[in-house]
Order: sequence, then structure tokens, then C-alpha cells
Amino acid sequence: MRRFRNSSGYNFWPSFVDALSTLLIVVLFFLLLFVLAHFFMGQNLDTKNTEISRLNLQLQDLAFELSAERQTSKDLTDRLALQQQETHELTEELSGLKDEQTKALAQIALLEQDVKALNLRKQELEKETAEKSNELLSERKISQEAKAHLALLNAQTEKLTKELAQLGTLLDQADKKDKEQQAQIADLGKKLNRALAAKASELASYRSEFFGTLRKVLQDRDDFRIEGDRFVFQSELFFKSGSAFLEETGKKQLNILANTLKELQHKIPKKIPWVLRVDGHTDNVPIHNAEYASNWQLSANRAIAVVQYLISRGVPARYLVAAGFGEHQPIDRRNTEAARRKNRRIEFKLTER
Repeated sequence: MRRFRNSSGYNFWPSFVDALSTLLIVVLFFLLLFVLAHFFMGQNLDTKNTEISRLNLQLQDLAFELSAERQTSKDLTDRLALQQQETHELTEELSGLKDEQTKALAQIALLEQDVKALNLRKQELEKETAEKSNELLSERKISQEAKAHLALLNAQTEKLTKELAQLGTLLDQADKKDKEQQAQIADLGKKLNRALAAKASELASYRSEFFGTLRKVLQDRDDFRIEGDRFVFQSELFFKSGSAFLEETGKKQLNILANTLKELQHKIPKKIPWVLRVDGHTDNVPIHNAEYASNWQLSANRAIAVVQYLISRGVPARYLVAAGFGEHQPIDRRNTEAARRKNRRIEFKLTER
């Protein structure tokens, strides 16, 4: 009976082992595919991230260059407006000279009329004299009084002729002077445009070198940024809240700035009147303490503290300017803590005096 049961029973264990092995191989195969796909996708993602970072850096450089060009264009526009104002003043002066010339011409016209009248009078007198001379000749008597009167008229006519010649000479000189002044005005405008363009180009090249050097040195910091043609640092880097006393972390950054300025001053020609302007800005929260009566005073003292430290590090005082703006020149006008922190800043700008 036991032998029959053993011979007729189904042994499913080998089939189960085969099925389990097959399932394990399939699972391992899909797992291998998943690992390989994850590896290649990670490599591709790293490559894309590197390319995006490189493009972002190029975009920042282009934005900085565009901002510098816009500021240069604005400076040139301001200088052109000033030159146009001077040209307008010279034009008004020239208009005054033309008015004087017109008056002189009017006087000359009046004198010419007087000369014509005198000539007519002379002709009449000559005619009368001729008639009287004929009468006197016929009578063989010459009136001494008529001769004296005729001589007086001749002298007056000669005098008027000389005055007319002098007025003509003055008129020619005034016309010549007018033409010379117009030529000088045109030449002055050309020279001024060339000089302004040359100065703006020279300072712009050194400004770009200055900004490029600082950007390389400070590129790893996140507490400074570039706004147009200015380097902007957060005030917390240099000062504690409500104070104008320089902290050690701020002095380290100012040491870098001082070294860069000392190198740059030997490269910029002495004929270029350049300065580094240090601007202090605060947020819109009013300050009232024993030292400072207003945000304006606090911002000015902070700018002065930065300038004094740069002087102590060897930067000549003639190349530095300190200005305080208080809360009146905000970058972000929102009334939030993030905006107030952004507005608390120290700005550095390389510009002309």
C-alpha cells in the first residue's frame, strides 16, 4: 500500500525550484538594467548641469558689460547736453553781436541818407554858386563870402565821406569777426566731442579692469552683488545694526579693495580725474539713539568710516569720496524684511570728479 502511494504521488519540488530560479534571474536582469540606466542618466544630468552653469556665468558677464555700456552712454549723453548748453550760450552771444551789427547797419543807412542829402545840397549850392559866379563874372565881382561858404560845404562833405569810409571798414571787420567766431564755435564743438569721447573711453577701460579684478577676487562670496556700474556689499558685512564702527570681517574685504585701488592708480594716467565714490544706504526703519539722530547721519558716517579705513591702508585721499543717502535711494521698495536687508548696503563706484 505504501509502495503504491509513493509511485503514484507527484513530486512538484524540482519544478518549483526551476520556476524560482527563473524568476530570480529575471529580477536580477531588470535590476541590472535599472542600475545601468540610472548610471547613464546621472552622467547625462551632470553634463547638462555643467553646461547650464557655464551659460549662467556667460549671461552674468554679458549683463555686467551691458550695464557698463549703458552707464557710459548715459555719461556721454550728459556731457553732450552740457556741450549743447555751452553752444547755446555762444549762439546767444553771437545773436547779440548780430543785433549790434544790425544797429550799425541802420546807423550806416542813416549816414548814407545824410550823405545823399548833403550831396544834393552840394549840387544845389554848386548850381547856385555857378549861377552866382556867372552873375559875378558878368559883373566882374567875386563875393568872398560865397567862396568861404563853398569851402565850408566842401570840408563838411569831405568829413562825411571819411566817416562813411570808417563805418564801412568797421562793418567789414564785424562781418569778418562774425565768421571767425562761427568757425571757432564749430571747431570748439568738434574738439570738445573728441575730448569727451576720449576721456569716457579711457576711464571706461580702467573701470572694466577694476570691476573685473574685484569680481575675480570676490566671486565666491554671496554677500556682494553688481548693480549697474556699482559693487554693492550688504552693510552687515561691515557694521553691526545702528553702528558705524567697522567690523573685522569688513576690514578684510576693504584690504582687498585697497590693494586693487593702489595697483590701479599707477595704471590710470594722471590727466584722468577719477575717484572711487563710497555711498552709504540704510533701510526705512527710523533710528533714534545717542549717536545718530537720523538714518542719513548713520549712512554718511558709515561711508566716511570706509573712506578713512581705505586711507589708512595707503589709498590717497584725493581719489576717495564719501556720500550718505539714508533711506532715500532704495533698491527694493517693498516693506518687507528681505527688502529692508537688501536696502542696507555700501556701494562702490569708480567715476570722474
